[in-house]
Amino acid sequence: MNTGLKLASFFLRKLTIMVVVLLLIVLATFFAYDAANIYVVAKDGLSQRAETIISEEDTDSLNRFFTKKFLNSDPLLRSHPYQGYQISDYGYELKIRRIWVLPWQSRTNVLVKESIPESSWKFSITDEMREKLTEEQGIPQDAEKKDGSNAKNGETTKEPAEAPSAGTEKVKLNIPKPKWQNGEKTVEFRKVKGQWKINRIAISNSPGSKQDAKKDSGK
Repeated sequence: MNTGLKLASFFLRKLTIMVVVLLLIVLATFFAYDAANIYVVAKDGLSQRAETIISEEDTDSLNRFFTKKFLNSDPLLRSHPYQGYQISDYGYELKIRRIWVLPWQSRTNVLVKESIPESSWKFSITDEMREKLTEEQGIPQDAEKKDGSNAKNGETTKEPAEAPSAGTEKVKLNIPKPKWQNGEKTVEFRKVKGQWKINRIAISNSPGSKQDAKKDSGK
């Protein structure tokens, strides 16, 4: 009798261990599958979003990466921040800092670091933007037009154009460089009809925020 109980207990323990191991394998497989999908969507989706915003392209290509809610409310997609710029190149950088998702979850957050270095922008500006900047900065139209040697078609990869005004005084047109929302961002993913999509992007840490915080604390 005791021998039978011992055998039954032994096989029960072995069976329990096998079930637990099998369950862990299944969970690890689902985790790896979801994490890989989220990684691809984050990489391809965020880079495609940047290209769409900068080039002012149609947003149809973003439907497979983002929820409709996000596309309808994204301020950068709606505000056209690069209107007036003719951007020929830029250096987009994206690093995935943290991914964690459990098999039964339908929503998770991913930490990324996204940036376009200021030195990587290669661009020119439209005539309309040049006229607007000239008017805003109070530069005489004829003075700004006299010097075109440093700004072919508004090219600003070199020093901004300088033009002589009255007498020997020179007038410099200040052309602001394009900027991206650089920094760490929390990207919220939601599973929609079995597919992971980006539902929200929130800036969690941007360059200069630590320095600003130190200044505030020292006051």
